[in-house]
Amino acid sequence: MRAHIRSIESAARRGQAMVEMAMVFPLLLIVAIGLVQFALYAHAENVVTGAVQDGARIAAEDGRSLPDGVATAQALLRAGLGGEASAITLQGREDQNVVVLQAQGRLRTIIPWVADASLPLSAQATMTKERFRAGGGP
Repeated sequence: MRAHIRSIESAARRGQAMVEMAMVFPLLLIVAIGLVQFALYAHAENVVTGAVQDGARIAAEDGRSLPDGVATAQALLRAGLGGEASAITLQGREDQNVVVLQAQGRLRTIIPWVADASLPLSAQATMTKERFRAGGGP
């Protein structure tokens, strides 16, 4: 009789463990997907910021132009984001003293049940143009 009771208790424990796992697993899965999405977003934000900064730096160099900086930023975006780079638009403007390069776009999420969800990406960099003068004076 005691063996029979122990086997029932053991089966009840296994059943309880399965129910607990069935309840906890979806939550763990959601947390894991959220962490991966956060890491992807942080990476994309850093790529966009770095690309805009390097593009503005190139455009501000003596003898270089704004299209050179935009091309550099686009190449860096493609290298860092792959296919997602096409969702980022670059705009630049310059005057006599400064170059401003801006990027804006959206990063698609990896959440499978939200097809059109995306997160905003944007960055701006302003650089003073280089000017070299002969004679070392101001």
